[in-house]
Amino acid sequence: MRWPALYRWVPRPVRRRARDIVWLARVRAALRGLEAAPPGQAPARDLLRRVYRAWGNDGWSADLEYLEEVARCAVSTPGPILECGSGATTLLLATLAAARGVEVWVLENSPTWQAQVARALGAERAARLRLCATALRDFGEFDWYDAPAAQMPGDFRLVVCDGPPGTVRGGRYGLVPILGSHLAPGAVILLDNADRPKEMAALKRWQRDAGLSVQCHRHPGGMFVTARTP
Repeated sequence: MRWPALYRWVPRPVRRRARDIVWLARVRAALRGLEAAPPGQAPARDLLRRVYRAWGNDGWSADLEYLEEVARCAVSTPGPILECGSGATTLLLATLAAARGVEVWVLENSPTWQAQVARALGAERAARLRLCATALRDFGEFDWYDAPAAQMPGDFRLVVCDGPPGTVRGGRYGLVPILGSHLAPGAVILLDNADRPKEMAALKRWQRDAGLSVQCHRHPGGMFVTARTP
């Protein structure tokens, strides 16, 4: 009897557990590869590809081109760093920025997903971050994270903006009106999926209301934007 035939007889909970063990092992191996890279340099594309493939989450995970830009900024930004929405980019920020002492805050509205990211990182790496399970709040014309603003730095130098989810009212727009005063002059905002209607609308309002400059980066999977505060 061949393996595929035998596999059908394995109970589903056991199969799920086996897949989970393999996934976690691949993610941790990819992270160790990042940590072994020369300090102060952006990781080689093949290392980022390993992280991208190990993390999975097909259809939702950031594209490789965006991960490359996040990695370049993570190794050079003096900090502090804010991330809106967690995932593959959180793995990069933990290994490339927080590991060298940069303060990193992560806002995540799903406690389940936050726990998944923390588990992927492992206790030691996760402890380097302020990984916040933050509910969404109604701010009138939009919903956004109920961020612990009073506890957060007032001079974020980099924002990795990939949340809240696109289905949330107002999408990513709330970043600037809610935490704009916490961004340093010349702070960089990396916005993924910038060719989607909600992201485009948010960018236009940020430019109009806060005077952000915007540079678009197109790639085969779509587009991301580098925005900069005055």
